[in-house]
Amino acid sequence: MSNILVVTGSVRPNSVNSKVVSLVVRLLEQRNLIVAVADLGELQLPFYDDPLPPSHPEFVPTNAGVRRWTAMVADADAVVLVTPEYNHTMSPVQLNAIDWIYKGWAGKLVALIGYGWRSGAAQAHATAREALAANLKAEVLDTQANLFFAKDLAPDGSMLDEAAVLAKVNASLDKIVAHLG
Repeated sequence: MSNILVVTGSVRPNSVNSKVVSLVVRLLEQRNLIVAVADLGELQLPFYDDPLPPSHPEFVPTNAGVRRWTAMVADADAVVLVTPEYNHTMSPVQLNAIDWIYKGWAGKLVALIGYGWRSGAAQAHATAREALAANLKAEVLDTQANLFFAKDLAPDGSMLDEAAVLAKVNASLDKIVAHLG
């Protein structure tokens, strides 16, 4: 059975992110997958401040949250980033989490599910794709879920168009299942 890591994208209280993460977890569990959530608020990763870059052969994380985060990514067969769009890019907390890992991303299967006002997180996903696929050599799936406020989701995260939300999210999750075999 495959292990899927769902990564939060916001640390704000009452964030829409928690509702989208809950939906993703529920849909993955319905596929009989083992699901873990990396709550970036709980992990409390410091902004990258190590004297060595993660690509350095002698880099070893010393922060407990970073060590837990690194192990979570290493143990996962696939990672799902639930990404809010902040100023036409991904959230700083999520990008910082990505930056703490180098070797662990190579070949890692990654799905992108996001939401936002103007592009439904398409611009945030472009940033994630550049960081993960181009730079870190992760295998980022082409199918991504872009959920739009005022069309798919209400500003509080409730579904306005449940059929559209489920179709978009399920399409992305189905690609994970197909890739994992």
